[in-house]
Amino acid sequence: EKQSLPYIPGTDVVGTILALGKNASAHSSFKAGDYVYAIVPSGGNAKYASIPYQDLIRVPEGTDPTVALCLASIYTPVRQSLDLARKANTPLTGANVLVIGGNGPLGLATIELALHEGAIVHATASERHHPYLSALGVQCLPIEPSQWLPTLSGRMDVVFDSVCIDDYASSHMALNSTGTLICTGFSAVYTRGKIPFLNGYLDMRDFRARLVRFHADWVLDNTVFFDRREKYLTAPMEFAQHFRFLCHLHKQGIITPTVSGCTPLKMVPVVQRNIELGDVPYGVCVCMPWETEVDEPSSGQSNGKAAI
Repeated sequence: EKQSLPYIPGTDVVGTILALGKNASAHSSFKAGDYVYAIVPSGGNAKYASIPYQDLIRVPEGTDPTVALCLASIYTPVRQSLDLARKANTPLTGANVLVIGGNGPLGLATIELALHEGAIVHATASERHHPYLSALGVQCLPIEPSQWLPTLSGRMDVVFDSVCIDDYASSHMALNSTGTLICTGFSAVYTRGKIPFLNGYLDMRDFRARLVRFHADWVLDNTVFFDRREKYLTAPMEFAQHFRFLCHLHKQGIITPTVSGCTPLKMVPVVQRNIELGDVPYGVCVCMPWETEVDEPSSGQSNGKAAI
């Protein structure tokens, strides 16, 4: 969703409750000092945020805040999207799974959870990412659909596409007769440059994004568009339960979120630009609003963290 200026970025936050309003004190079990997670429309990279108590999810005791942020903002939506792809609520063991954009945080989480279920995972990515992905157990493919579709057409049980290179057309063609396409985003609509209209006076990328969402919702068969914020707001208890389960899996050493790095607030514009250029290490970039120096992921707790 496009935001008006002035705009503070950041939509996923983990932090400490500083104080509660009258309604929150009367109608919730939260108290000052509790660690919580929330999705906000904007402002997540600020030091303070005012959030309705109904939108808060408690972070399980003992969970590192950086890990909690990764699990809530990336892994929980991925797990929910995996549920949409299951047949009769069964695991994806032995299923052919294609992940479009396997080198990003969302792609890496999808790969890890799908491999955990025993799926055969294929992933598209720039060639420079292939050694890293291959080491995870992934069958790597080039980015451009014309280079992999002749081989995979009609073979995939599930395709996860957060990129939308060609309005999800190639991803849909990769499905077998009973397969499911899960659309989780359309990053290519924005990263491949402006779509000029009226001699460049207007940029049609927002319109294009709405159009591809409509295409996924109403035109393509065997296709589901998964909006993580919509799901978080409409089914918070389901989200919370998935989040708690993933925290449990991490505690058992079964899954390990990859953190690209932690950065102070003043460095967020630089990191954001590097993300757009693809020039960041693998994993989630975490903003530390209260930090003044660039730091590595820590095991301690801090006042707040936000996914960039």
